[in-house]
Amino acid sequence: MCEPIDDPSRMYNQWTEAMNCRFFGGNHPYDRKDFDKLRGPYDALLDIPACLFWDDFHKLYPDAKIILTTRSADSWFKSIHGTIIPWLEKPLLKVLQYFDSKRLGPEMRMVKTAYKVICNNNYHSLETMDRYLQHNDRVRNGVDPDRLLELRLGDGWEPLCAFLGVPVPGKPYPRVNNTNEFNQGAEEADAAMLTGMLKPWLAVFVPVIAAGLWFSFLKS
Repeated sequence: MCEPIDDPSRMYNQWTEAMNCRFFGGNHPYDRKDFDKLRGPYDALLDIPACLFWDDFHKLYPDAKIILTTRSADSWFKSIHGTIIPWLEKPLLKVLQYFDSKRLGPEMRMVKTAYKVICNNNYHSLETMDRYLQHNDRVRNGVDPDRLLELRLGDGWEPLCAFLGVPVPGKPYPRVNNTNEFNQGAEEADAAMLTGMLKPWLAVFVPVIAAGLWFSFLKS
């Protein structure tokens, strides 16, 4: 989850390109060679925007297994409106995205493009919940049963490990990236980004201001 922040040129920009090619009439849709380059050394992909390409992965990677994590539409809608949607709508970030081409700009474009696919950026419309349910139905109906696991919140290790053919770990099932953790992480990342943007300006203006104050002191 942290790797896109470290390498936005590979992750954010390429995912945005992949979505534009796949859903909005860009260049040719990504083929396996393109996705191999995008996923890099990883064996698993999760969350948006990767989940939007489930049918491509199903066709291009015959041995791939697809895990559909589900919850009630109400809880999903509440979750995104407690995390990613408020982040997208922060007035300061809406401005700063045009001044940060390393992280914030590419990240905002990627997330907005993903939600354009999901709900045409109508974040607050209750129809967005219908789109969530329709997505789940498309996955259920489009993936071979032996390659699909529908994992509901609270199911724990057993069905997941049985599906993947691995032993059940001897530790509790993790619960991470909840609303508080997401928002704290976003605030820390945004603060680091803002500090990085201000540093070059501070290096110029602080000496100038100090020199001005010193000159005024000498004159007095």
